[in-house]
Parts: sequence; structure tokens; C-alpha cells
Amino acid sequence: MRVLVTGASSGIGRAVCERLLADGHRAIGIARDFGKFPCDDDRFEAHEIDLADLDQLPAHLQNLVATYPALDALVLNAGVGRFGALEQFSYDQIRALIDLNLTSHVFVARAFLPSLKKAGRGHLVFMGSEAALTGTAQGSLYCAAKFALRGLAQALRAECARAGIRVTLVNP
Repeated sequence: MRVLVTGASSGIGRAVCERLLADGHRAIGIARDFGKFPCDDDRFEAHEIDLADLDQLPAHLQNLVATYPALDALVLNAGVGRFGALEQFSYDQIRALIDLNLTSHVFVARAFLPSLKKAGRGHLVFMGSEAALTGTAQGSLYCAAKFALRGLAQALRAECARAGIRVTLVNP
């Protein structure tokens, strides 16, 4: 199995990559920096891409789709938790958080959906959060992004069912 994992250099993304490799699968990791995740397994391919840089992301994704036209699954995990009252965030901080925690997932799914649909199979796994279930104080931006990701996953599940593509939302 060939699986692309975003946010692959640490946390849940790294754990997913390690599990995939331990189970004998190929993992294609995307992260800003793999310095803390040295991996010499030849079944792991690292791509250093800043998913929050939406101006450059479509070109990077086009290259990835050309390089990996037959993926079995995507684990869309990249994200960051920033908490505080909404008015404490600058407009640039708001944009950066939404770009990484939501929009980058939309871009990655959009880029790979045509090849998954053409193959008639595949699995999109979105890493959500319990924050997608109930809004909390100091979590307005994070909760908003995760609520939106939950809606995206639900809509894509309906859109992709006939194409043989499964869509899962995991809320750790």
C-alpha cells in the first residue's frame, strides 16, 4: 500500500508513518522539516513542503500527483493548535491557522481526487479533533477549522461514495 501523510515529521503524522513502515507499506511524508525524523527506510519518501504557503502549494501538489499517480490512501494530518481569545490573534495569525488546519487539506484532497476517482478506489483520512464536536472558550479558531474539516469530510464522503473512495474523519 502507498500512503501519503501530511504533517509527517512529528506527532500523529510521524506515528502513522512509523506504523505504515512497520506493517510493510510505503509512506510518502509531507512536512516543513524532517530534521527531527531521520528515516533511512527506503519505503519512506520525505517531501519538505510548507502546506501553509497556499501560493506555492498547487505547484507542489501538481508535482506530487505526477510522481505518485496511484496512491492507495491519503492521511491529511498537518495542523497546529493555537488557543486564545479571538481578538488576541492578528489577522495574519488567523489566516495562517486556517490555511494550515483547513485550506491545505482542501487543496491536497482536491489535487489527488481526480487520480483516486480514475482508479475507482482510495481512502481519504482526515485528522479531525474532538474540538469539531463542541466549541470551547479560547478555541474559536481551532474549533472553527476542525468543524469545517468535519463538514468537508462528510460532504466528500457523499460525493465520493459512488467513485469507490472512502472518506474517514478521525477525532483523536
